[in-house]
Amino acid sequence: MNRATPIFDWAYSQPNKPAIVTDGDSYSWRDLRDGILRAASTLQDRVGLGTRVGLFIDSTPNFVIWQYATFYLGGVVSPLNRTMKEAEVRDLVERLEIRVVVSDTPLSLDIPNVVVSGEFDAPGDETGAPPFASLELDDPALLLQTSGSTGQPKGVVITVRNLAANYDPTHRWIGVGKDDRLLLALPIFNTYALNQGVNMLAMTGATSRLVRRFSVENMVKAFEDSEPTFVPLVPTMLTRLFQAGVVYDRPVILGVGAAASPGQITQQAWSVFPRAFVFFGYGLTEGTAIASQNRVGYRDDNNGDFVSVGVPVPGVRVALGPSDEPDGRGEILLHGDAVFSSYVASSEPPPVHEGWLHTGDIGRFADERLFIVDRKRDLIIRGGQNIYPGEVEHLISSHEAVLEAAVVGAPDDDLGEVPVAFAVLRNGFELSEQQLIEWMRPRTSGFKIPAAVSFIESMPKTPTGKIRKLDLRDAAAARVPTARSSA
Repeated sequence: MNRATPIFDWAYSQPNKPAIVTDGDSYSWRDLRDGILRAASTLQDRVGLGTRVGLFIDSTPNFVIWQYATFYLGGVVSPLNRTMKEAEVRDLVERLEIRVVVSDTPLSLDIPNVVVSGEFDAPGDETGAPPFASLELDDPALLLQTSGSTGQPKGVVITVRNLAANYDPTHRWIGVGKDDRLLLALPIFNTYALNQGVNMLAMTGATSRLVRRFSVENMVKAFEDSEPTFVPLVPTMLTRLFQAGVVYDRPVILGVGAAASPGQITQQAWSVFPRAFVFFGYGLTEGTAIASQNRVGYRDDNNGDFVSVGVPVPGVRVALGPSDEPDGRGEILLHGDAVFSSYVASSEPPPVHEGWLHTGDIGRFADERLFIVDRKRDLIIRGGQNIYPGEVEHLISSHEAVLEAAVVGAPDDDLGEVPVAFAVLRNGFELSEQQLIEWMRPRTSGFKIPAAVSFIESMPKTPTGKIRKLDLRDAAAARVPTARSSA
């Protein structure tokens, strides 16, 4: 089997149909297939079964071409964050033992660096490509990195089996097919985009409109020229569209990932996309992609659940670890063919025991639906009392003046740890630290009240929209001594 096969199948049955559309051009399925063959002919002397190939390419058709050229040859694709500096790229290439890098800017590396230009650049001769490489289910296909929100990124090996179990059926879980028009504005190198953008294109034979850089203006243009029927976003993107007063009043399936306040985000979604079917998902890189979905529905026909992450997708079993909490909350455990098997560039053993992936997330079940409470490693223990930051963040975010909130633990000589909150205010609102704390007092237990609150312009985030709490912890530690007595 070979991961590039679907592209060739679609090029056979619909060669002239647009596969990828950009701001300035359109590329057919035949164009895409021929570009992959030319790129494969260029790489064939350097890439074989299991060769790790880094892609340092922006959100252009070039990324798709060289990803599938690597798959064609049996190589392992390692997407590299395009915002990294050259020194960061060199460090990651060395740690992940990447052997070839394809980039859209020259890099000073000790390994071969194929440099491409423009948005569709595949030098070579399609007649010179070798036959498809043949892979087994347990051969590696992707080498991803954890989001980096909890420290140094680790390489996560994703196999052909993992992708077949989780990436490939995603379009069926969401309800996207050949006649749909996808709009991809997510950074193309992250797993959210790789699954619900690039792989979905290959699985469905649909047409994808690529937005190279997210902005309100670029999105409005893409809405007008492509009339998308499926749009995956992160909450920050949705909020920017909402704040700008953008309205896309056509039927569309809207996926929203990494939402800290789903209820608030859903209302924003229906303001921007009044005719949208909205869904949320939960997953992690070590589980390949998706573990569960909350298929909320339409504004006037929905399931009324704006809090949970829904029910497990087919092929994924979800259980909770041991608990002594009244609501049965425990660590979320995942089982199935989507569970990864190994790390790269880490001495940490895979958190998989007897086939169960220990996610580090804390969850609970109610009415067979999964609710995320928090990250296990983010748990704050204040004088022996457990504080789940996600609960406090949800409360703070429900204040009308607050756009986003994050809560982290800070060391305390007396209590061990105390919670410290960071909040981003909505445009036109004012709120003081003491006002927010007083507002919280009748709404939650006293031990959960933050020892300090800082208002910031924006949250530090990963490319997938997750808040980088590691970046907030030093600032939190600095705030506590001056504010503890007032909390």
